[in-house]
Amino acid sequence: MKPTDTKQKIMDTAEHLFARDGYRGTSLRAITGKAGVNLAAVNYHFGSKTSLLETVI
Repeated sequence: MKPTDTKQKIMDTAEHLFARDGYRGTSLRAITGKAGVNLAAVNYHFGSKTSLLETVI
């Protein structure tokens, strides 16, 4: 999987989970589990959960 595919998959999954469960109700583990990527990928592409949220919105 290309890095851009991984990044987009994380963003799509995060958007869905943030909308459904809210920021506080969504863990990075939930995002990575549903997206099928490892936790390091979120840190690599976004640095933090807050940064991921800011990117998604």
